[in-house]
Amino acid sequence: MRSNSLLCKKLMTSFLSGLMIFSLAGCSEIRQVVYPVEIVEEPEETEPEEEIEEEAEEPTIIISEQNSELPELEEEEEVEISEDEEGLPVTEDGKIVVDFVIFLGQSNMSGVGGDPEYAPEVPDGWGYEFRAISDPTMLYPIEEPFGKNESFIGGICDFPGSKRGSLVSSFICKYYEETGIPVVAVSASEGATTTQKWMSDAYQADLIMRYTRAIGWLDNNGYKVRKRYAVWLQGESDGANNVSGEEYVQNIGNITRNMFIGGLNKVFIITPGRTLTFRNYFDQIINAQIDLCRTSGYYALGTTVLSKTSTEYMKDEWHYNQIVLDLLGEQTAESVAFYTNNKREMCLYDYKNGETYIPEMFDYTGDEEVEPLDLSNISALLEFRPSNENEN
Repeated sequence: MRSNSLLCKKLMTSFLSGLMIFSLAGCSEIRQVVYPVEIVEEPEETEPEEEIEEEAEEPTIIISEQNSELPELEEEEEVEISEDEEGLPVTEDGKIVVDFVIFLGQSNMSGVGGDPEYAPEVPDGWGYEFRAISDPTMLYPIEEPFGKNESFIGGICDFPGSKRGSLVSSFICKYYEETGIPVVAVSASEGATTTQKWMSDAYQADLIMRYTRAIGWLDNNGYKVRKRYAVWLQGESDGANNVSGEEYVQNIGNITRNMFIGGLNKVFIITPGRTLTFRNYFDQIINAQIDLCRTSGYYALGTTVLSKTSTEYMKDEWHYNQIVLDLLGEQTAESVAFYTNNKREMCLYDYKNGETYIPEMFDYTGDEEVEPLDLSNISALLEFRPSNENEN
């Protein structure tokens, strides 16, 4: 069932009425936890968006009540793929096949510690950014900092200059290498956000708008969306606020439910690591995430590698540098691509608990073993290596 984008606009207007006015500097209400964010650049001036004569239809998502059951996962569609004259993957009726990934979370997903100079370059045709906020009229080549202009005042909105690099370029390079399918990526991250904030009406409306706007545009512009995924890197703020594992899991369901209603196939979770000062600061959040991924068909483990990453790769108390973001992108893409290609989740090394992680509900024997990476020189592990190996 489809409706035009006016539904999303009406939902947004309804949800935002009565909320406090958000300041441009902060873009959101006062946070429970404030991470140190140095403003390093002024936001780029952009040309006013041209008025669109006819807006593409967008899928309808009904916003569900909190704590309701997740919808039953639909069987994933099989898509027959061939190549056209330009080597693009296409369906029988000529639609270009893409996989959709929305990148969600807080400051390490935003890339506060990142640096574009040390991110890999994404080859032409391997992936695209759909700018759901700043220009929802076309696809853009992937560039870092990814999503730097994708802030919506009153919704998901980072401080100006806080997006400095990301794991997205590395993710797309690895994913395309493993699958041969381009990724259309959407940014939806904001530093210092708790799961409580992500459950708010304003953030849910914004998240749904980004998701439906992207899917709707692709459907109406000659693309076939084969897979719909989310990658989630969040938990630092909840750990700092001593949120229990049980509450965190319940909150994740509330945050992602509406996307599952709209056809999302799976959420891949990257577990947080530590603070510069405390190794075990996020333990209850990390273990809750791992258990959730092991037992639920809705969520899968992306990587736990941050639990063993040295503090020499941290930029400050909370944030990892671009070399680590590149590693996160590659490791997570390997997990996502394995699921895409094999229809089962991947066994991974659990760096938090020092053992092989084996997801349930798949035909594993329980005796599988995965060797950990040697993390003493992370840049040497990267398949798509950045231009300078000595960045800290």
